[in-house]
Amino acid sequence: MAAARRTGQGSSHRAGTTGQPRQLPGAACEQCRKRKLRCDRQRPQCGTCADVGIICEVNNNRLARGPKKGDLKALRSRIAVALERRLSIDHAEEGLTMLTGDPVTTTATDGLTTTPGCETGSPILALPCQHQPLWQDGIHVQVSPLTPTPACSSFAPFKFPPTPPLPPKKTFIDDLMRADLDQLYFDRVHPNIPILNHWQYFSKTQRTTCTDGPDYALCLQYAMWTLAMALSSQFENLREIFYTETRKILDAIDMADCDAHLVRIEQVQAWLLVAFYEFARSSYCRASISAGRAFRLVQLAGLHQLDQPGNTIEGEEPVVTEEKRRTFWVAYCLDRLISLRSRCPLTLTEEVVCTRLPSPELAFQGGHPIPGCFLSDAIASGNHDFLSPLAEVAIVATISGRALSHCQSSSVERASGTSSLDFWLRHELLDGVLRGALDSLSMNSPLVPATDDPMLLFALMMAHATTIFLCQIAEALGVDSHCTAAVMEYQHRGTHAAREIAGFARAHEHIGYFKAHIFLPLAIFLGASQLTADRKRRVGGHDTYPNLGSDAENELSVDGELEFCIDALRKIQSFNNLARDHLAVLESQDVGLCGL
Repeated sequence: MAAARRTGQGSSHRAGTTGQPRQLPGAACEQCRKRKLRCDRQRPQCGTCADVGIICEVNNNRLARGPKKGDLKALRSRIAVALERRLSIDHAEEGLTMLTGDPVTTTATDGLTTTPGCETGSPILALPCQHQPLWQDGIHVQVSPLTPTPACSSFAPFKFPPTPPLPPKKTFIDDLMRADLDQLYFDRVHPNIPILNHWQYFSKTQRTTCTDGPDYALCLQYAMWTLAMALSSQFENLREIFYTETRKILDAIDMADCDAHLVRIEQVQAWLLVAFYEFARSSYCRASISAGRAFRLVQLAGLHQLDQPGNTIEGEEPVVTEEKRRTFWVAYCLDRLISLRSRCPLTLTEEVVCTRLPSPELAFQGGHPIPGCFLSDAIASGNHDFLSPLAEVAIVATISGRALSHCQSSSVERASGTSSLDFWLRHELLDGVLRGALDSLSMNSPLVPATDDPMLLFALMMAHATTIFLCQIAEALGVDSHCTAAVMEYQHRGTHAAREIAGFARAHEHIGYFKAHIFLPLAIFLGASQLTADRKRRVGGHDTYPNLGSDAENELSVDGELEFCIDALRKIQSFNNLARDHLAVLESQDVGLCGL
């Protein structure tokens, strides 16, 4: 009560007195501060402590509250300099924005996020093991203390400018974009390059951990996203950025100090996907070099002899082994497609292959792959029942490779003057094998409609394209006087195969060319070349196969098929450089194509 009276008297005295401060002089004691009471600052003991009967303690060394003099101005100067530096860096790269809704800040220095454990220096778009706040490593952390200058101290009051567009090397991938790219890959890329098990892939991405070695899973994931972007218009502005980062990661893995004898399957798969991307969106020469690198890795990894006795890895899951098989067969088919286009020798020879054909797709994705037969057994028996579309393409690619080797051997024999009747023996043997494969494809396609499976459709088109290739070989190397009838027969069959290719290309439209095989333009090109040659023969009056007919209705039909092939290449060329190159060759061969 005494304290209350003293406080009340003091308060009324101060309230009634003008010109005196409300705050009493001196420091309040610790007990009044702790209890949030008004201290009367009496010494040696305040009234509150005297009433309670406790020791009154006063701390006269308490630090002053608030910023020190000049701190706020120095902070403004540092932020101003950092923002000026950031705006100057981002101004040249203006126009690239991310598709995410969350704002992401980037540093003004080169403090890029790199792959954990892979000291490559290449920036990473996002990692499953990284969960850091977006403002971490912000401007105030990255910029060293700066001395305020008169020019910078004029930023008062300070206002933050709008966030500028992000530099491409600091692109951020959120979970939604990651899921979108994964779905895009399995919708458009996987049907033609079926090397991954869905469950296995998503299981790996969920349990990804940061390691001290090269991140093989990350390089494969980037390669998948890069190729998926190549077959989409949605991510066109990010395609080259992802491709550059994928190449950096792959190059860093090659330069890493690791076991030279160890080749990971993810590395092989990533190089294959990069090669496909480069064929579609980059230069043909660069793509061929990347493909050659993948082929050599395939050989170093021993993927061509997975099922050789003694090569079985104990404890390896059947799905992992099947992924290796499929990776080999995709590389094997790619080798023959490249050689068929450029007429170069094969890299992966058929004679040393001791890897079974891939399992049916449903069994593979179900986690219980069924081991297929060997390639030689499938070709010798002619029974293609229960073969996957990839196995069908592998068989057709094998026949195409044999035809290419036959052509190259015949050219050498002709140049050396040692040509003989062996040419026609080899030719007829190849023709018989090809006819058997075509018959098997035609019989098995109703089980899985070809028009619903882009890879099965590609196998059919490549089988007819190989028929055209055999026709071209017969025309170029079998021009003996006693073989004219055989050449005429091959010309007739070649034109029929070209019209079949045009029909399949028309059926491919309802699937969408984004889902087409990267080398589909090769089959269309061979068909269009044969139709162009037939058109020239008819215009020149050299119709050498009367069984086809030469009436006006048939001529209009052939011209219509040729027009559709040209139109298909023109549609595909916007996202596939192979179509653009083939179209340029066709237009240079025949001036009349410009009017189609």
